[in-house]
Amino acid sequence: MTNQTINTSRRRVLGAALVGAAALTNVPVLLAQQAKPWRLGHQYNIDHPMALGALEAAKQLALKSNGRLRIDVFPAGQLGTGKELVQQVSDDSLDITIDGPGQFGLWQKPLTIFEVPFVARDWDHLVKMMEGDWARGHFKLLAENQNLRKIGTPWYYGSRHFTTNNVALKTAADAKGLKIRVPESPLYLDMIRALGGAPTPMALAEVYLSLQTGVADGQENPLPTINSNKFFEVQKFLNLTAHIVNPMLPLISEKKWKALSPADQKLVTEAFEAGGVAATTALRTLESRLLGDLKAKGMTVVESDRESFRTAMKPVYAKNENVWGKGVLEQLQAMK
Repeated sequence: MTNQTINTSRRRVLGAALVGAAALTNVPVLLAQQAKPWRLGHQYNIDHPMALGALEAAKQLALKSNGRLRIDVFPAGQLGTGKELVQQVSDDSLDITIDGPGQFGLWQKPLTIFEVPFVARDWDHLVKMMEGDWARGHFKLLAENQNLRKIGTPWYYGSRHFTTNNVALKTAADAKGLKIRVPESPLYLDMIRALGGAPTPMALAEVYLSLQTGVADGQENPLPTINSNKFFEVQKFLNLTAHIVNPMLPLISEKKWKALSPADQKLVTEAFEAGGVAATTALRTLESRLLGDLKAKGMTVVESDRESFRTAMKPVYAKNENVWGKGVLEQLQAMK
């Protein structure tokens, strides 16, 4: 009996090269009577660390369950935009997705605090915030009220930086009047407005063309996303603002989660923790070399005055305090 690789692709099958890269081997053959695979949809290109993490989670789950629990992965927005994918999981028409607080926070608004500019000192601090009692309570409500259950601990998506085409962002004042693409999240809209810019929300898959045609003057994302989406081809300046340390979370339908035995819930959690380790490791490795790579590809690197950006965010904090709760931002920032 031969081994079977996990079936993933732009059109259901990614192809032999990607399967080989993901090292999807030693997965036992699946019997005909076994349940059909779960579908995991995400918006990241197939070479992005989040995509590789999804493949690793699928591989590990098949291995840990002896092929009984399977996941088909649909990358690069095949099944919809980030917002649409979270909605589909909430509606129980999709099984799993991977996204950040800017998206799933639309369903449980206090969780948007984890994508507030300059909320965390570093990645470890952010993870402590997201695993603390306050966050646990809101993730519980997200599962109970919106059918969105987080799986395990956050995956590191990177520190977000602005790119622009015609204007270097040496200080926050330089963003005034610029059309900046952001995810479809109210908090990101507030951030750009606080800088005096014009927020231009759209799905990630639409950003390259918008930058190329001038619909947007700039955008903001972590370095691996800037690189994998080839924004260096249509943007001149890489402005090192590191304004948000970005977490991503796997989200599964709460109904499907509850249908699992405790033992299988443990297997799913372990598989996605392994996926998170793979994604985080790959992303940190990329970050360590991408600055030089993006310079070599023609981008001008700007050492932005981060304190000016931090100061400009005060109206964002004041506007949203009623969403998170009075004193919550200070409480989370004080965590050691």
